[in-house]
Amino acid sequence: MTRLWPQGLPVTVQTDASGLPACLIWDHQPHPIAHIANRWRLAWGWWRWPVQRDVFKVVTATGLLLDIYRDQLTDEWYVQRLYD
Repeated sequence: MTRLWPQGLPVTVQTDASGLPACLIWDHQPHPIAHIANRWRLAWGWWRWPVQRDVFKVVTATGLLLDIYRDQLTDEWYVQRLYD
């Protein structure tokens, strides 16, 4: 079972020098990123509502498996999916 937030749930993400997520702050709790399992870029809707995202499937040191993304248009971070 997973929890999905289709529009994303805003979170704070600290990045490393290369711009990759290093730590996720969620509900005032730090979750250091232990491993980036996958990453991909999404771009669609240029004809209506453009969407451009850098998506990361991450494993945290606190045991979470998440899909997070950075909105390239606003430079804001979101949690999209939490895997149980």
